[in-house]
Amino acid sequence: MQYGICLNLAEALRAGELDKLAAVKSTGFTYVETNAAALSSASEAEIAAVRSALGRHGIACKCANVLFPGTMKIVGAEADMAEIGGYLSSVMPKLASIGAEILVLGSGGSRRVPDGFPRDEAFCQFCAAAKLAAETAGEYGIKIALEHLSPKETNLLTTVGEAVSAVRKIDRTNCGLVFDYYHIGHSTDEIAQVYEGRNVLLHTHIALPGSRLYPMPGDEEAVRPFFDMLKKCGYNGTVSVEANLRADKSFEENLAGAYALLTAGF
Repeated sequence: MQYGICLNLAEALRAGELDKLAAVKSTGFTYVETNAAALSSASEAEIAAVRSALGRHGIACKCANVLFPGTMKIVGAEADMAEIGGYLSSVMPKLASIGAEILVLGSGGSRRVPDGFPRDEAFCQFCAAAKLAAETAGEYGIKIALEHLSPKETNLLTTVGEAVSAVRKIDRTNCGLVFDYYHIGHSTDEIAQVYEGRNVLLHTHIALPGSRLYPMPGDEEAVRPFFDMLKKCGYNGTVSVEANLRADKSFEENLAGAYALLTAGF
């Protein structure tokens, strides 16, 4: 497995906190997963600064999430494929230039189906936008991973099964599935659906179910179903910690605890 953490590099740059990458590296994580939408407005100088910091600290930016900003609608009457295409053509070179290989399409606000809008039509719109994202990403050797989200965050692709159906409808070799453990929680039915989609599984996210906190030693039983399913699927790819820091611990302590748990040998 390759283990990484989610870290908004644009936010860290603007706050003067790119030195956090040193802690990521020293803990043992091999990559960070950044926020794509936050980087979309970055200048060339800012992108260069991020790229320099990654190189200086010897850490990769293998993944990115939040492909679309919440203000850009990809379903509903406001969805505009020309606008979507222009945005993708602008953001993709920036992500490629910092080394991104997997781009997560979560963006719950962008894909929320407006009240009264036909759900089947929204699903087709989502698939069209995701297919365009995959086609654009493919020009840069990047893969698109569709993320099922909690019903608290959106109302489209809220199950693993829906996400797998979308992947299969899109039918692009560089489009697959994210298994996000937090959004599944302890639902055995949802976890079982991951196995059904194992052939398109590209990437994974982990946080403690319920609290969304960083997993730590002592949380072994809480995360065991996640690792049991990865083993069952024969998965050996990327695992990103997408979680909230524990307030009673420092950034470095959160990282160290999570890395110790993730590499405990499940």
